[in-house]
Amino acid sequence: MRRLTVWNPWNISPRWSDWDEDSLMGDMTAGMDVFEQGDNVIVKLNAPGFKKDQLDISVEAGKITIVGKAQEQTEEEDKSRKYYRKEISTRSFTRSCDLPFDVVPGKAEAKYEDGVLTVTLPKSENAKPTKIKLNVD
Repeated sequence: MRRLTVWNPWNISPRWSDWDEDSLMGDMTAGMDVFEQGDNVIVKLNAPGFKKDQLDISVEAGKITIVGKAQEQTEEEDKSRKYYRKEISTRSFTRSCDLPFDVVPGKAEAKYEDGVLTVTLPKSENAKPTKIKLNVD
């Protein structure tokens, strides 16, 4: 059976029951940029709505992994409330990326500001360009 899909530019489901876990996790995929700047590899990741202590960064075997996990805010049960939409819940993402160069994880620096995580990873000495003097006879 073929399912009809309606174009929805805001990716809003008409009913909460239409969501499945895969689509929820897919929507939480954080955008990531990885680039070289001088002697560093910079990783920028959009993670709005998270607190610093809800982000975990690890570098292992030439790969960076960033995990974000925010727990639902608990509210006292209020019998007078009748929800028509309840979408605020646990949010999480995991992003991994191979790094283009060997880096020194022990000297990495991370900054989280305005929902953007910036990780600066210094290149290892063997990843930096080496000049070779050419002797011409």
